[in-house]
Amino acid sequence: MEEKPSSSPKTPFFQDTQKLTFALGLSSGLAVMAIAGLIIVSVQGGNRVASADVSGSGNDTIADTSVSDTGSGDTTTPNYDPLAVASAVGLDQNKFKTCLDSKKYTSRVDRDLTEGNNIGVNGTPTTFVNGTAVSGALPYTQIKSAIDAALAGTKGSTAVPEVRKDDHVRGAKNPKVYLVEYSDFQCPFCLRFHPSLKQALDEYKDKVALVYRHFPLESIHPSARPLAEGSECAAELGGENAFWEFHDKVFEG
Repeated sequence: MEEKPSSSPKTPFFQDTQKLTFALGLSSGLAVMAIAGLIIVSVQGGNRVASADVSGSGNDTIADTSVSDTGSGDTTTPNYDPLAVASAVGLDQNKFKTCLDSKKYTSRVDRDLTEGNNIGVNGTPTTFVNGTAVSGALPYTQIKSAIDAALAGTKGSTAVPEVRKDDHVRGAKNPKVYLVEYSDFQCPFCLRFHPSLKQALDEYKDKVALVYRHFPLESIHPSARPLAEGSECAAELGGENAFWEFHDKVFEG
């Protein structure tokens, strides 16, 4: 009887060169994939802290936990220390610090913020041109078109709170058009929009006035509220001119 040939003795796994080579290759491949995955997650996580503008409108918005562009392309260097800004505009440091530390203007800033939310502001800058919303850091030509339309009689549908005695206003004394801007002192898009607003005031000297209202996006701009309240302290200590000097010092770098 012819017997079935017996199989060759099995070689121990770690002495089998082909198997060992395959195992090492597989392990290396898995390790590389794991590292790549961690890098992707890390990058995506970082982008949730400072990603491109999520709305595409050129303004600072909050969408879930994503936030807008950090403004790394800005040519100016804003100063986000309210005490340093106050010093730069010549305000008494001790009096300014006392005012700022007292939090006496918290409710003033909250009022603007609440009213902005009530009329649909969800990012900065948002500017209402006689009730017509203009969102984002738009080029001057677009804000000019909105002003011209308002001068021609176009009225927006947004019921923007009327200008009050404690509002900060500059421009024409009896304007035909109000630019009511809801803004954030730490917003990079507000900084970019600042020259357009200045140009509008220069071109429409006796027809347009700018109203600045606070809309600090505190969850992404930690200096926004201190600067907002600091600007009110500037107004208290140095009058309306001091407010606008403080405002310009921040936005002009």
